Amino acid sequence: MLVAKQKRKENITEYILYLYQVEDLIRAFKLDMNLIEKRLVANYKADEKTSAAIADWYKNLVVMMEKENIQQHGHLQFLTNLIADVNDFHLKLMETEEDKMYVQTFKTVAGLVNELKAKNPNAKNDVELGITAIYGFLLLKMQQKSISIDTTEAIKRISKWLSVLSKLYEDFESGDFEF
Repeated sequence: MLVAKQKRKENITEYILYLYQVEDLIRAFKLDMNLIEKRLVANYKADEKTSAAIADWYKNLVVMMEKENIQQHGHLQFLTNLIADVNDFHLKLMETEEDKMYVQTFKTVAGLVNELKAKNPNAKNDVELGITAIYGFLLLKMQQKSISIDTTEAIKRISKWLSVLSKLYEDFESGDFEF
């Protein structure tokens, strides 16, 4: 909860990636709040009030995951909606060319995004493709799997694109960027 709040303010892409990881952690603990409280909430070493708020946050996520029937796989609807909003922002940036640097940054990864579309035809949009690619890369790194130099370079380029997009999105939300 604490990390999520901070990431939401600072970088929308990191926030989404963090919540993907939280979903997987909740699944690893089989949506069992007792385990989540013992293994996750206790690690925050927070005061009683903060610990209760953190536990409530996890509990709400568990309830949402159960209601949305994503106990095994998939992502929470609010994350799907958020990704769609960020993608709409991306499309508007491309359409209006309001930020020339952004347009150039995206053009450097457009070929990669098209390759990802071919590999993941179920993805709904460009932003989802980029976030899914980065998350898959992070999972491979955590599993200490072999990753090619080409893949690493591709992920760096996608990360740069999403970082620029996240900054502009943050500016847009705060009123510092307008179309």
